[in-house]
Amino acid sequence: MSKKVMFSTHGLVEGDFAYKTDELGFPTNEVISKKVITGQDTGGQVYYVKALASIYDKDYDVDLVTRRVDPRICPQFGGTFKDLGSDINYTVEKQWHEVDAGLHGRARSNVLRVPAGGNFAFVPKEEIVPLLDELIDNLVDYYKKEGSYEDIEVVEGHYRDGMLAASMLCDRVEKDTGRRPVMLVTSHSLGHKKYERNLPKYENGEIPDEVWQWHNFEERISHEKYGFDQADIIIATSPDEERRLAADPYLADVNKVTVIPPGYNSLLFKPMAEEAKQALVSDFVYQDLDGNERHINLSGRKVVSSLGRVVPDKGFVELSRTMKEIIAKDRNVIYMVSGEKGNPVTEECKKELDGVLDNVVFLPSLNQGQMARVYNASSIFVMSSLNEAFGMVPLEAMGCGTAVVVGRSGFNDYAHCADIRHDNEDFSKAIGFYAPSQEVDRRRQVKAVSLLLNNEELRKQVARNGYDFVSKNLTWQQIANKKNMLIREVIRQRGSRRIAAGENFFRRAVGYSL
Repeated sequence: MSKKVMFSTHGLVEGDFAYKTDELGFPTNEVISKKVITGQDTGGQVYYVKALASIYDKDYDVDLVTRRVDPRICPQFGGTFKDLGSDINYTVEKQWHEVDAGLHGRARSNVLRVPAGGNFAFVPKEEIVPLLDELIDNLVDYYKKEGSYEDIEVVEGHYRDGMLAASMLCDRVEKDTGRRPVMLVTSHSLGHKKYERNLPKYENGEIPDEVWQWHNFEERISHEKYGFDQADIIIATSPDEERRLAADPYLADVNKVTVIPPGYNSLLFKPMAEEAKQALVSDFVYQDLDGNERHINLSGRKVVSSLGRVVPDKGFVELSRTMKEIIAKDRNVIYMVSGEKGNPVTEECKKELDGVLDNVVFLPSLNQGQMARVYNASSIFVMSSLNEAFGMVPLEAMGCGTAVVVGRSGFNDYAHCADIRHDNEDFSKAIGFYAPSQEVDRRRQVKAVSLLLNNEELRKQVARNGYDFVSKNLTWQQIANKKNMLIREVIRQRGSRRIAAGENFFRRAVGYSL
């Protein structure tokens, strides 16, 4: 079977097994399941590649490749018990990930953790590029020993380092076999956009010079441009990203670019049956930030939720100001929001919510099943991000049949939620509301959340519209199918060019001319 290799070289990609740790934090030989992705560099890009690698694929045997990390640092991301001597085996480690593939039964993809760098210390994405040559050498050796090297037909690169790794592997396969795999890339987060967003902060002294130099935007943008130039297919996750790819400094070939947004797991994120939902809200069980089990009766309450990594760009502080105003007017409203004990963002949220904290539930890091419970228990979900490359949480909430409010994001650029400023608009066809979280826009956010909370008929209609939109267009299986169609078209075009080249050679050989 042909092989598809997906590179997420810097991400701490979770596998389907891990090891219980002892009192010192070292892994024992007891295998457990670890479903929460935690740690550094484990954001939406890692979730995206893991979800796509797990989708049933009738055409390809899929390998998701990442860099191997010392299990004593991050036991949930790799390492086997036999490796825990003074010298950990410097070998490629193979794990797996299995998902329910619906009518296709169980789908299984491999996670390959490839050593590079002379040790297994964690290396952030900003520093991993110098290790890619060794990572590719070790991966090629692995595939040759496995006997599957010549089966590689498609190579996907994700983020800057993954795109470079994909190009390196394609070069090696072409050199060794005379056949170049189809190369597909997705940036997930463009360096130039991040540069533009952060340059004012740097110039105002908000970002230290050493941090700015560490990000090395000039090199990152150069690497991204190289990856786009080398690729056969470029996936833009939103129309805004498509526009940026075509413009300076990337100037990518627009014929290579296709907008395909991220998707969601429709088998997990779906509306609960009414009886199950009533049981959920009548006794909603959760852990507080100290790890204590708590219970709350949400029956008859209006629940607004917002989930994501607890960092400033997610806009939780800004949303807290909106929610304080809304709760002060309606004590029947409950606000559920991601938090972390001691995190400066959470502490700032608590200050902003002072006086209404009895109506606030701070939730720790959640796995996907727990997130689905929150979505189903919510009247409204708000993606409060100040500037999101795309944002997958609104899709998940919509998949659960929950009305959404979103800020500035690739998702809104793609889906076009209704702008709350248009007072006379018929909102009955809206799939969600657009209301940015920035302080200058807070009146719009208050208006959007209040309108949905106080108009049950509209809220239910918007929720139905959102569910119909994502379920018909944005499941992970649908996203995977769209990408495979592009791959098949590239393979078809290559075949056509080979046939044409062969015909021209024949004509020259026999002296035939038109």
